[in-house]
Amino acid sequence: MPRPVLLRRLALAAILLFDLFLALAVPYSSTDDWQWGMEEGLRWWLDGLLNGRYAGNFFAVIMCRSPAVKVLVMGLTMFLIPVLMALLASRGDRQRFLPLFLACHAGILLMPPIMWRENYGWVSGFGNYVVSVLFFLTWLLVLRRTADLRTRPGLSSALLFLLALISGLFVENLTLLFLGASLILALYALKDRELRLPFWACLAGSALASALMFGNGLFTDLASTGSALNGLRELNFSPEDGPLAIAGSVLSWYGTRLLPIAFLRGVHMALPMSVITACAFWNSRLRPLCLLGLFPLGVNALILSTGVYDTPGRAALACAAWVLPALALLVQRDERQTRRRRLLIYLSAPLALLPLAATSTLGQRLYFFPMVMLVLSAADAAAPLLARRAGALTAALAAAALMLLWGSRSWTVFSCTQLRAQLMQQAADRGSDTLILPLDRYSDVWFSRNPWNAEYADYCRRFYGIDDDVTLIFLPSGSFETWPDITAEQWEARAEFPPFKDYTPSLPG
Repeated sequence: MPRPVLLRRLALAAILLFDLFLALAVPYSSTDDWQWGMEEGLRWWLDGLLNGRYAGNFFAVIMCRSPAVKVLVMGLTMFLIPVLMALLASRGDRQRFLPLFLACHAGILLMPPIMWRENYGWVSGFGNYVVSVLFFLTWLLVLRRTADLRTRPGLSSALLFLLALISGLFVENLTLLFLGASLILALYALKDRELRLPFWACLAGSALASALMFGNGLFTDLASTGSALNGLRELNFSPEDGPLAIAGSVLSWYGTRLLPIAFLRGVHMALPMSVITACAFWNSRLRPLCLLGLFPLGVNALILSTGVYDTPGRAALACAAWVLPALALLVQRDERQTRRRRLLIYLSAPLALLPLAATSTLGQRLYFFPMVMLVLSAADAAAPLLARRAGALTAALAAAALMLLWGSRSWTVFSCTQLRAQLMQQAADRGSDTLILPLDRYSDVWFSRNPWNAEYADYCRRFYGIDDDVTLIFLPSGSFETWPDITAEQWEARAEFPPFKDYTPSLPG
Protein backbone atom coordinates (compact mmCIF):
# COMPACT_ATOMS: atom_id res chain seq x y z
CA MET A 1 0.00 0.00 0.00
CA PRO A 2 1.43 3.43 -0.93
CA ARG A 3 2.59 5.45 2.04
CA PRO A 4 0.21 8.43 1.43
CA VAL A 5 -2.78 6.09 1.32
CA LEU A 6 -1.70 4.36 4.53
CA LEU A 7 -1.14 7.69 6.26
CA ARG A 8 -4.56 8.93 5.18
CA ARG A 9 -6.30 5.80 6.45
CA LEU A 10 -4.49 5.87 9.78
CA ALA A 11 -5.33 9.55 10.29
CA LEU A 12 -8.98 8.98 9.42
CA ALA A 13 -9.22 5.95 11.70
CA ALA A 14 -7.61 7.80 14.61
CA ILE A 15 -9.94 10.79 14.28
CA LEU A 16 -12.98 8.56 13.88
CA LEU A 17 -12.12 6.82 17.17
CA PHE A 18 -11.56 10.22 18.77
CA ASP A 19 -14.95 11.50 17.62
CA LEU A 20 -16.69 8.34 18.82
CA PHE A 21 -15.06 8.86 22.22
CA LEU A 22 -16.25 12.47 22.30
CA ALA A 23 -19.76 11.22 21.62
CA LEU A 24 -19.44 8.58 24.33
CA ALA A 25 -18.36 11.24 26.83
CA VAL A 26 -21.29 13.61 26.20
CA PRO A 27 -23.62 13.30 29.20
CA TYR A 28 -27.38 13.49 28.98
CA SER A 29 -28.53 16.91 30.10
CA SER A 30 -31.32 17.96 32.40
CA THR A 31 -32.09 20.56 29.72
CA ASP A 32 -34.52 18.68 27.42
CA ASP A 33 -32.53 15.44 27.05
CA TRP A 34 -34.33 13.60 29.85
CA GLN A 35 -37.73 14.61 28.49
CA TRP A 36 -36.85 13.71 24.90
CA GLY A 37 -35.75 10.30 26.20
CA MET A 38 -39.15 9.57 27.76
CA GLU A 39 -42.77 9.50 26.64
CA GLU A 40 -43.03 13.29 26.81
CA GLY A 41 -40.45 13.70 24.06
CA LEU A 42 -42.00 11.02 21.86
CA ARG A 43 -45.36 12.78 22.13
CA TRP A 44 -43.83 16.19 21.38
CA TRP A 45 -42.22 14.81 18.24
CA LEU A 46 -45.13 12.76 16.87
CA ASP A 47 -47.71 15.49 17.49
CA GLY A 48 -45.47 18.45 16.65
CA LEU A 49 -46.42 20.06 19.97
CA LEU A 50 -43.33 22.27 20.25
CA ASN A 51 -42.33 23.13 16.69
CA GLY A 52 -42.03 21.75 13.18
CA ARG A 53 -38.51 20.41 13.57
CA TYR A 54 -39.56 16.87 12.70
CA ALA A 55 -36.15 15.71 11.47
CA GLY A 56 -34.12 17.32 14.25
CA ASN A 57 -36.51 16.17 16.95
CA PHE A 58 -36.43 12.64 15.52
CA PHE A 59 -32.69 12.52 16.13
CA ALA A 60 -33.19 14.00 19.60
CA VAL A 61 -35.68 11.23 20.44
CA ILE A 62 -33.60 8.30 19.20
CA MET A 63 -30.36 9.57 20.74
CA CYS A 64 -31.93 10.32 24.12
CA ARG A 65 -33.63 6.93 24.24
CA SER A 66 -30.50 4.90 23.39
CA PRO A 67 -26.91 5.59 24.52
CA ALA A 68 -25.59 3.36 21.72
CA VAL A 69 -27.50 5.33 19.09
CA LYS A 70 -26.26 8.55 20.68
CA VAL A 71 -22.63 7.47 20.30
CA LEU A 72 -23.06 6.34 16.70
CA VAL A 73 -25.05 9.35 15.51
CA MET A 74 -22.95 11.96 17.30
CA GLY A 75 -19.59 10.31 16.64
CA LEU A 76 -20.21 9.64 12.96
CA THR A 77 -21.67 13.12 12.44
CA MET A 78 -18.65 14.77 14.09
CA PHE A 79 -16.42 12.72 11.78
CA LEU A 80 -18.38 13.01 8.54
CA ILE A 81 -18.84 16.79 8.63
CA PRO A 82 -15.11 17.51 8.05
CA VAL A 83 -14.95 14.58 5.61
CA LEU A 84 -17.66 16.14 3.45
CA MET A 85 -16.06 19.57 3.82
CA ALA A 86 -12.76 18.18 2.57
CA LEU A 87 -14.46 16.42 -0.34
CA LEU A 88 -16.12 19.67 -1.37
CA ALA A 89 -12.92 21.72 -1.03
CA SER A 90 -10.58 19.17 -2.68
CA ARG A 91 -12.75 18.88 -5.82
CA GLY A 92 -11.59 15.33 -6.53
CA ASP A 93 -7.88 15.93 -5.84
CA ARG A 94 -6.98 13.07 -3.51
CA GLN A 95 -3.62 14.61 -2.65
CA ARG A 96 -5.37 17.58 -1.07
CA PHE A 97 -8.00 15.62 0.86
CA LEU A 98 -6.06 14.81 4.06
CA PRO A 99 -4.67 18.29 4.83
CA LEU A 100 -8.08 19.79 4.04
CA PHE A 101 -9.76 17.28 6.33
CA LEU A 102 -7.33 18.04 9.16
CA ALA A 103 -7.78 21.78 8.69
CA CYS A 104 -11.57 21.50 8.70
CA HIS A 105 -11.54 19.24 11.75
CA ALA A 106 -9.29 21.73 13.56
CA GLY A 107 -11.46 24.65 12.47
CA ILE A 108 -14.53 23.06 14.03
CA LEU A 109 -12.69 22.15 17.25
CA LEU A 110 -11.66 25.79 17.52
CA MET A 111 -15.17 26.66 18.69
CA PRO A 112 -15.27 28.27 22.17
CA PRO A 113 -16.56 26.39 25.23
CA ILE A 114 -19.96 28.11 25.15
CA MET A 115 -20.54 27.01 21.55
CA TRP A 116 -19.32 23.52 22.38
CA ARG A 117 -21.78 23.49 25.29
CA GLU A 118 -24.73 24.27 23.03
CA ASN A 119 -23.79 21.95 20.16
CA TYR A 120 -21.37 19.11 20.94
CA GLY A 121 -22.16 19.09 24.66
CA TRP A 122 -25.95 18.85 24.39
CA VAL A 123 -27.51 15.71 22.92
CA SER A 124 -30.88 17.11 21.86
CA GLY A 125 -29.27 20.33 20.64
CA PHE A 126 -26.84 18.25 18.56
CA GLY A 127 -29.79 16.58 16.83
CA ASN A 128 -31.03 19.91 15.50
CA TYR A 129 -28.02 22.18 15.13
CA VAL A 130 -25.24 19.75 14.12
CA VAL A 131 -26.94 16.90 12.26
CA SER A 132 -28.59 19.53 10.06
CA VAL A 133 -25.12 20.62 8.88
CA LEU A 134 -24.31 17.05 7.83
CA PHE A 135 -27.43 16.91 5.67
CA PHE A 136 -26.70 20.32 4.14
CA LEU A 137 -23.15 19.31 3.19
CA THR A 138 -24.47 16.06 1.71
CA TRP A 139 -26.98 18.11 -0.29
CA LEU A 140 -24.18 20.36 -1.56
CA LEU A 141 -22.07 17.39 -2.64
CA VAL A 142 -24.96 15.69 -4.46
CA LEU A 143 -25.90 19.01 -6.03
CA ARG A 144 -22.36 19.53 -7.34
CA ARG A 145 -22.12 16.00 -8.75
CA THR A 146 -25.51 16.41 -10.41
CA ALA A 147 -24.45 19.67 -12.04
CA ASP A 148 -21.06 18.35 -13.13
CA LEU A 149 -21.89 14.79 -14.26
CA ARG A 150 -25.46 15.29 -15.55
CA THR A 151 -26.17 11.54 -15.49
CA ARG A 152 -29.14 9.59 -14.11
CA PRO A 153 -31.39 12.63 -13.61
CA GLY A 154 -34.19 10.54 -12.13
CA LEU A 155 -32.03 9.22 -9.31
CA SER A 156 -30.48 12.64 -8.71
CA SER A 157 -33.92 14.25 -8.59
CA ALA A 158 -35.24 11.75 -6.04
CA LEU A 159 -32.16 12.11 -3.89
CA LEU A 160 -32.17 15.93 -4.02
CA PHE A 161 -35.90 16.03 -3.21
CA LEU A 162 -35.38 13.79 -0.18
CA LEU A 163 -32.31 15.70 1.04
CA ALA A 164 -34.04 19.07 0.60
CA LEU A 165 -37.11 17.82 2.47
CA ILE A 166 -35.14 16.40 5.40
CA SER A 167 -32.70 19.33 5.55
CA GLY A 168 -35.61 21.74 5.84
CA LEU A 169 -37.03 20.08 8.94
CA PHE A 170 -34.25 20.80 11.43
CA VAL A 171 -34.08 24.51 12.27
CA GLU A 172 -36.33 27.30 10.98
CA ASN A 173 -33.66 29.67 9.73
CA LEU A 174 -32.03 26.89 7.71
CA THR A 175 -35.43 25.96 6.28
CA LEU A 176 -35.67 29.44 4.79
CA LEU A 177 -32.05 29.33 3.62
CA PHE A 178 -32.64 26.02 1.79
CA LEU A 179 -35.85 27.36 0.27
CA GLY A 180 -34.09 30.45 -1.03
CA ALA A 181 -31.18 28.43 -2.40
CA SER A 182 -33.54 25.97 -4.08
CA LEU A 183 -35.50 28.83 -5.64
CA ILE A 184 -32.28 30.23 -7.14
CA LEU A 185 -31.42 26.78 -8.51
CA ALA A 186 -34.90 26.40 -10.02
CA LEU A 187 -34.61 29.77 -11.77
CA TYR A 188 -31.14 28.85 -13.06
CA ALA A 189 -32.56 25.59 -14.44
CA LEU A 190 -34.93 27.57 -16.69
CA LYS A 191 -32.01 28.04 -19.09
CA ASP A 192 -30.43 24.61 -18.52
CA ARG A 193 -32.84 21.82 -19.50
CA GLU A 194 -30.57 19.00 -18.27
CA LEU A 195 -30.76 20.31 -14.72
CA ARG A 196 -34.44 21.27 -14.75
CA LEU A 197 -35.82 18.06 -13.27
CA PRO A 198 -33.31 17.66 -10.37
CA PHE A 199 -33.29 21.37 -9.49
CA TRP A 200 -37.06 21.64 -9.55
CA ALA A 201 -37.32 18.48 -7.46
CA CYS A 202 -35.02 20.21 -4.99
CA LEU A 203 -37.38 23.20 -4.87
CA ALA A 204 -40.35 20.89 -4.34
CA GLY A 205 -38.64 19.24 -1.38
CA SER A 206 -37.73 22.58 0.17
CA ALA A 207 -41.22 23.95 -0.36
CA LEU A 208 -42.80 20.91 1.29
CA ALA A 209 -40.39 21.19 4.21
CA SER A 210 -41.26 24.88 4.60
CA ALA A 211 -44.98 24.09 4.62
CA LEU A 212 -44.49 21.46 7.33
CA MET A 213 -42.15 23.63 9.39
CA PHE A 214 -44.12 26.87 9.29
CA GLY A 215 -47.53 25.23 9.37
CA ASN A 216 -46.88 24.43 13.01
CA GLY A 217 -49.03 26.13 15.65
CA LEU A 218 -45.92 27.83 17.04
CA PHE A 219 -45.92 30.22 14.10
CA THR A 220 -49.65 30.81 14.31
CA ASP A 221 -49.11 32.04 17.87
CA LEU A 222 -46.14 34.15 16.81
CA ALA A 223 -48.06 35.74 13.95
CA SER A 224 -51.11 36.54 16.08
CA THR A 225 -49.58 37.54 19.43
CA GLY A 226 -45.86 38.04 18.79
CA SER A 227 -45.00 35.37 21.38
CA ALA A 228 -45.09 31.57 21.67
CA LEU A 229 -44.09 28.72 23.99
CA ASN A 230 -44.73 30.78 27.12
CA GLY A 231 -42.39 33.53 25.98
CA LEU A 232 -39.55 31.28 24.79
CA ARG A 233 -40.06 32.71 21.29
CA GLU A 234 -40.82 36.40 20.78
CA LEU A 235 -40.86 38.59 17.69
CA ASN A 236 -38.63 41.64 17.48
CA PHE A 237 -41.54 43.64 16.13
CA SER A 238 -45.26 43.91 16.60
CA PRO A 239 -47.39 41.87 14.16
CA GLU A 240 -49.38 45.07 13.66
CA ASP A 241 -46.36 47.00 12.32
CA GLY A 242 -46.19 47.86 8.65
CA PRO A 243 -43.75 46.19 6.22
CA LEU A 244 -41.21 49.00 6.41
CA ALA A 245 -41.21 49.03 10.22
CA ILE A 246 -40.85 45.24 10.32
CA ALA A 247 -37.98 45.31 7.82
CA GLY A 248 -36.27 48.04 9.82
CA SER A 249 -36.56 46.10 13.07
CA VAL A 250 -35.25 42.91 11.47
CA LEU A 251 -32.30 44.59 9.76
CA SER A 252 -31.42 46.55 12.90
CA TRP A 253 -31.30 43.38 15.00
CA TYR A 254 -29.32 41.63 12.27
CA GLY A 255 -26.71 44.35 11.97
CA THR A 256 -26.32 45.28 15.64
CA ARG A 257 -26.71 41.86 17.26
CA LEU A 258 -26.44 38.77 15.08
CA LEU A 259 -23.48 39.73 12.90
CA PRO A 260 -21.35 41.34 15.67
CA ILE A 261 -21.95 38.51 18.17
CA ALA A 262 -19.89 36.27 15.85
CA PHE A 263 -16.80 38.09 17.18
CA LEU A 264 -17.73 38.00 20.86
CA ARG A 265 -16.65 34.59 22.12
CA GLY A 266 -13.44 33.63 20.31
CA VAL A 267 -11.56 33.57 17.02
CA HIS A 268 -13.56 30.68 15.54
CA MET A 269 -15.41 33.00 13.13
CA ALA A 270 -12.87 35.78 12.61
CA LEU A 271 -9.94 33.48 11.78
CA PRO A 272 -11.68 31.79 8.82
CA MET A 273 -12.80 35.23 7.58
CA SER A 274 -9.21 36.44 7.71
CA VAL A 275 -7.94 33.37 5.86
CA ILE A 276 -10.58 33.79 3.14
CA THR A 277 -9.78 37.48 2.70
CA ALA A 278 -6.00 37.04 2.61
CA CYS A 279 -5.97 33.98 0.33
CA ALA A 280 -8.63 35.30 -2.06
CA PHE A 281 -6.92 38.66 -2.52
CA TRP A 282 -3.59 36.87 -2.99
CA ASN A 283 -5.21 34.87 -5.75
CA SER A 284 -6.23 38.04 -7.59
CA ARG A 285 -4.74 41.05 -9.35
CA LEU A 286 -5.00 42.96 -6.05
CA ARG A 287 -2.41 41.03 -4.05
CA PRO A 288 -1.39 43.93 -1.77
CA LEU A 289 -4.94 43.88 -0.40
CA CYS A 290 -4.28 40.49 1.18
CA LEU A 291 -3.10 42.47 4.21
CA LEU A 292 -6.78 43.29 4.77
CA GLY A 293 -6.98 39.73 6.07
CA LEU A 294 -5.94 41.22 9.40
CA PHE A 295 -9.10 43.33 9.57
CA PRO A 296 -11.56 40.62 10.81
CA LEU A 297 -9.02 39.59 13.46
CA GLY A 298 -8.65 43.23 14.52
CA VAL A 299 -12.42 43.63 14.88
CA ASN A 300 -12.50 40.36 16.79
CA ALA A 301 -9.75 41.53 19.18
CA LEU A 302 -11.58 44.81 19.79
CA ILE A 303 -14.90 43.15 20.63
CA LEU A 304 -13.28 40.34 22.62
CA SER A 305 -11.22 42.71 24.75
CA THR A 306 -14.11 45.02 25.62
CA GLY A 307 -17.15 42.74 25.45
CA VAL A 308 -18.99 45.56 23.65
CA TYR A 309 -20.44 44.69 20.25
CA ASP A 310 -23.79 46.47 19.80
CA THR A 311 -22.77 50.14 19.56
CA PRO A 312 -23.15 51.73 16.10
CA GLY A 313 -19.37 51.89 15.59
CA ARG A 314 -18.69 48.29 16.63
CA ALA A 315 -21.65 47.03 14.60
CA ALA A 316 -20.39 48.87 11.51
CA LEU A 317 -16.93 47.34 11.90
CA ALA A 318 -18.41 43.88 12.35
CA CYS A 319 -20.58 44.22 9.25
CA ALA A 320 -17.54 45.40 7.27
CA ALA A 321 -15.62 42.33 8.45
CA TRP A 322 -18.42 40.13 7.08
CA VAL A 323 -18.48 41.97 3.73
CA LEU A 324 -14.72 41.94 3.13
CA PRO A 325 -14.30 38.18 2.41
CA ALA A 326 -17.15 38.34 -0.11
CA LEU A 327 -15.43 41.17 -1.95
CA ALA A 328 -12.17 39.22 -1.98
CA LEU A 329 -13.89 36.12 -3.38
CA LEU A 330 -15.39 38.21 -6.17
CA VAL A 331 -12.01 39.27 -7.58
CA GLN A 332 -10.23 35.90 -7.59
CA ARG A 333 -8.59 34.73 -10.79
CA ASP A 334 -10.34 31.34 -10.92
CA GLU A 335 -12.95 30.52 -13.52
CA ARG A 336 -16.41 32.01 -13.09
CA GLN A 337 -18.15 28.82 -11.94
CA THR A 338 -15.57 28.20 -9.19
CA ARG A 339 -15.79 31.81 -8.01
CA ARG A 340 -19.57 31.64 -7.96
CA ARG A 341 -19.65 28.42 -5.95
CA ARG A 342 -17.14 29.72 -3.43
CA LEU A 343 -19.06 32.95 -3.01
CA LEU A 344 -22.40 31.18 -2.50
CA ILE A 345 -20.94 28.87 0.14
CA TYR A 346 -19.49 31.86 1.96
CA LEU A 347 -22.71 33.87 1.74
CA SER A 348 -24.66 30.97 3.25
CA ALA A 349 -22.99 31.83 6.58
CA PRO A 350 -24.35 35.39 7.04
CA LEU A 351 -27.60 34.62 5.20
CA ALA A 352 -28.34 31.75 7.60
CA LEU A 353 -28.41 34.32 10.40
CA LEU A 354 -30.80 36.72 8.66
CA PRO A 355 -34.10 34.89 9.41
CA LEU A 356 -33.11 34.75 13.08
CA ALA A 357 -33.37 38.55 13.22
CA ALA A 358 -37.17 38.22 13.25
CA THR A 359 -37.09 36.93 16.83
CA SER A 360 -35.16 37.87 19.94
CA THR A 361 -33.61 34.40 20.23
CA LEU A 362 -29.84 34.43 20.73
CA GLY A 363 -27.34 31.68 21.45
CA GLN A 364 -24.07 30.25 20.21
CA ARG A 365 -25.82 27.13 18.93
CA LEU A 366 -27.21 29.32 16.14
CA TYR A 367 -23.67 30.03 14.92
CA PHE A 368 -22.56 26.45 14.38
CA PHE A 369 -23.81 26.30 10.78
CA PRO A 370 -22.26 29.69 9.86
CA MET A 371 -18.98 28.66 11.50
CA VAL A 372 -18.80 25.44 9.47
CA MET A 373 -19.51 27.34 6.25
CA LEU A 374 -16.77 29.85 7.07
CA VAL A 375 -14.29 27.06 7.84
CA LEU A 376 -15.22 25.31 4.58
CA SER A 377 -14.72 28.55 2.63
CA ALA A 378 -11.40 29.18 4.37
CA ALA A 379 -10.14 25.66 3.67
CA ASP A 380 -11.17 26.00 0.03
CA ALA A 381 -9.38 29.35 -0.31
CA ALA A 382 -6.26 28.05 1.45
CA ALA A 383 -6.14 24.70 -0.36
CA PRO A 384 -2.94 25.51 -2.32
CA LEU A 385 -1.16 26.40 0.92
CA LEU A 386 -2.45 23.32 2.73
CA ALA A 387 -1.19 21.14 -0.11
CA ARG A 388 2.37 22.12 0.76
CA ARG A 389 4.26 20.22 3.43
CA ALA A 390 4.37 23.19 5.82
CA GLY A 391 0.64 23.82 5.41
CA ALA A 392 -0.27 20.17 5.95
CA LEU A 393 1.97 20.00 9.02
CA THR A 394 0.38 23.13 10.46
CA ALA A 395 -3.10 21.68 9.98
CA ALA A 396 -2.04 18.38 11.57
CA LEU A 397 -0.47 20.08 14.59
CA ALA A 398 -3.48 22.34 15.09
CA ALA A 399 -5.86 19.37 14.90
CA ALA A 400 -3.71 17.34 17.33
CA ALA A 401 -3.48 20.19 19.85
CA LEU A 402 -7.23 20.82 19.82
CA MET A 403 -7.97 17.10 20.03
CA LEU A 404 -5.73 16.88 23.10
CA LEU A 405 -7.56 19.82 24.69
CA TRP A 406 -11.07 18.50 24.15
CA GLY A 407 -10.03 14.89 24.69
CA SER A 408 -8.63 15.60 28.17
CA ARG A 409 -11.79 17.47 29.14
CA SER A 410 -13.96 14.69 27.74
CA TRP A 411 -12.05 12.08 29.74
CA THR A 412 -12.81 13.94 32.97
CA VAL A 413 -16.47 14.25 32.05
CA PHE A 414 -16.69 10.60 31.02
CA SER A 415 -15.07 9.50 34.28
CA CYS A 416 -17.57 11.56 36.25
CA THR A 417 -20.44 10.00 34.30
CA GLN A 418 -19.13 6.52 35.07
CA LEU A 419 -18.85 7.33 38.77
CA ARG A 420 -22.40 8.70 38.88
CA ALA A 421 -23.68 5.53 37.19
CA GLN A 422 -21.86 3.40 39.79
CA LEU A 423 -23.31 5.45 42.64
CA MET A 424 -26.81 5.07 41.22
CA GLN A 425 -26.37 1.31 40.94
CA GLN A 426 -24.94 1.06 44.47
CA ALA A 427 -27.88 3.02 45.87
CA ALA A 428 -30.32 0.73 44.06
CA ASP A 429 -28.54 -2.45 45.26
CA ARG A 430 -28.47 -1.25 48.87
CA GLY A 431 -31.95 0.21 48.87
CA SER A 432 -30.59 3.59 50.02
CA ASP A 433 -33.04 6.40 50.59
CA THR A 434 -30.43 9.06 49.70
CA LEU A 435 -28.23 9.39 46.62
CA ILE A 436 -25.35 11.88 46.47
CA LEU A 437 -23.94 12.69 43.03
CA PRO A 438 -20.77 14.75 42.35
CA LEU A 439 -20.17 16.95 39.31
CA ASP A 440 -17.01 17.51 37.26
CA ARG A 441 -15.38 20.93 36.92
CA TYR A 442 -16.41 21.30 33.27
CA SER A 443 -20.04 22.07 33.94
CA ASP A 444 -19.60 25.29 31.95
CA VAL A 445 -18.72 23.27 28.83
CA TRP A 446 -21.40 20.56 28.94
CA PHE A 447 -25.07 21.35 29.28
CA SER A 448 -26.32 21.03 32.85
CA ARG A 449 -26.88 17.52 34.14
CA ASN A 450 -28.11 18.52 37.61
CA PRO A 451 -31.82 19.39 37.95
CA TRP A 452 -32.81 22.84 39.20
CA ASN A 453 -36.23 22.11 40.70
CA ALA A 454 -38.41 19.27 41.96
CA GLU A 455 -39.99 18.64 38.55
CA TYR A 456 -36.64 18.05 36.87
CA ALA A 457 -35.42 15.98 39.81
CA ASP A 458 -38.35 13.69 39.12
CA TYR A 459 -37.41 13.56 35.43
CA CYS A 460 -33.95 12.47 36.61
CA ARG A 461 -35.42 9.64 38.68
CA ARG A 462 -37.55 8.43 35.79
CA PHE A 463 -34.80 8.72 33.16
CA TYR A 464 -32.22 6.80 35.19
CA GLY A 465 -34.65 4.38 36.86
CA ILE A 466 -34.12 5.72 40.40
CA ASP A 467 -36.81 4.87 42.96
CA ASP A 468 -39.38 7.60 43.56
CA ASP A 469 -38.73 7.68 47.31
CA VAL A 470 -35.00 8.42 47.01
CA THR A 471 -33.77 11.86 48.07
CA LEU A 472 -31.39 13.24 45.45
CA ILE A 473 -28.43 15.40 46.46
CA PHE A 474 -26.38 17.05 43.71
CA LEU A 475 -23.01 18.51 44.57
CA PRO A 476 -21.67 21.57 42.71
CA SER A 477 -19.11 21.79 39.93
CA GLY A 478 -15.66 20.45 40.87
CA SER A 479 -16.89 18.00 43.51
CA PHE A 480 -15.94 15.03 41.31
CA GLU A 481 -12.27 15.96 41.58
CA THR A 482 -12.39 15.76 45.41
CA TRP A 483 -14.73 12.75 45.70
CA PRO A 484 -15.29 10.93 48.02
CA ASP A 485 -14.23 13.88 50.17
CA ILE A 486 -16.84 16.63 50.33
CA THR A 487 -15.77 20.04 51.51
CA ALA A 488 -17.95 22.24 53.69
CA GLU A 489 -18.32 24.68 50.80
CA GLN A 490 -19.45 21.93 48.44
CA TRP A 491 -22.00 20.64 50.92
CA GLU A 492 -23.31 24.14 51.51
CA ALA A 493 -23.77 24.60 47.75
CA ARG A 494 -25.59 21.27 47.25
CA ALA A 495 -29.02 20.99 45.63
CA GLU A 496 -31.27 18.61 47.57
CA PHE A 497 -34.54 17.18 46.26
CA PRO A 498 -36.69 14.96 48.48
CA PRO A 499 -39.46 12.96 46.79
CA PHE A 500 -42.07 15.40 45.49
CA LYS A 501 -44.86 14.93 42.92
CA ASP A 502 -46.96 18.09 43.17
CA TYR A 503 -45.99 19.92 39.99
CA THR A 504 -47.24 20.66 36.48
CA PRO A 505 -45.00 19.38 33.67
CA SER A 506 -43.42 22.25 31.75
CA LEU A 507 -42.07 22.80 28.27
CA PRO A 508 -38.41 22.05 27.57
CA GLY A 509 -35.76 24.69 28.11
